[in-house]
This record gives sequence, structure tokens and C-alpha cells, in this order.
Amino acid sequence: MTILRFPQRAVQAPAVEVKIDRHRIADALDWQQAIIAEARRYPGGSPALVRWLRETGLLAQCSYFSTDPEGGPLRFRFIGRPALDTLGEAWGRMMLGRPENEDPHDIFAAAISHQYLEAIDGGGAVYNEIAVTGIGQPFSFTHALIGWQIGARRAVLSAVKMHDVAGPRLHRPVGTASDAA
Repeated sequence: MTILRFPQRAVQAPAVEVKIDRHRIADALDWQQAIIAEARRYPGGSPALVRWLRETGLLAQCSYFSTDPEGGPLRFRFIGRPALDTLGEAWGRMMLGRPENEDPHDIFAAAISHQYLEAIDGGGAVYNEIAVTGIGQPFSFTHALIGWQIGARRAVLSAVKMHDVAGPRLHRPVGTASDAA
């Protein structure tokens, strides 16, 4: 019997790359702008904002992070469909209630965490287009982030629109089928 030997090579995971392009709030999709406008009516967030998101059908497009009342790290409190559809239901179950900096997609999480902090510390909404490679299939999305801070408690609402794997609108040739996304 012949024994075949294959060279031993370490399998290397693909490098994670996160490209973030900042845009004006005016460039956000209509429904993202509506969420920003409604969130401004409730400084610090409110159950009324969540009720409005649920009634309009927009809650599923959002993820929500907040600290404990005494402060600490931002924790996953609600994870919307875009994140679950992209990163998986198992990931969502694992992350719910945990600090966002414990996300196993550490490079991606660190890049997005900086955006959350900017939305919280800046006191205004932030709108970005983000392209990610090295985590499963490449993906891209836009998010409108609205942040709050009241005393030691901080929170951020992320309204997400996923794009196809061709990348964000800025990185696609004009006229592709997903320009309308």
C-alpha cells in the first residue's frame, strides 16, 4: 500500500478588511433619515421610539446597543435582520447581551465600535458606507447611527441597509442592477 504525503501548511484565514466611507446625513436613504428625525424627538432614546420603529416596520432593520445604567461597555440589546442575515443566527444568539467588543469578528467590531463612539460622543447622527472582506462572503452596507449619553449610560441605534456582494454604491459601476438598493 502506498502512503501519500501532503505538505503540511498552516491554513491561514483571509485578512479582514473594513473600508468605511463617511457621507452626509442627507445621503442616507429616506427611511434612515426618518429614523434619525424620529430619534431626535426623543433625546436619550425612549420606549416611544421603539414603539414607533415597531409600528413603522423599521425595527427589524435596526440594532441597538447600550451600556448598563452605571456605564461600562456597549452591549448588544437588539440585533436586527441585516446583522443576523449576514453574520448568522448562531452569532446573534451568542452576542445578545454581551459587550460589543467581545464579538469574535474583532477587526470588524473594532472598526464599527469607533463609529458607535463617534455617534455617541458627537451628539449627532453618523452615516457611513462600509465594505467588508475576509468574513465569509464579502458584504457591504450603509448605516445611520444615532447615539445618546445620559450620565454614565450610553446607547446607539444602528439603522442598516445591506447591499449585494458587489459592494457599496460608490464602488460599483453606474447602472448595475443594485444601484436602486
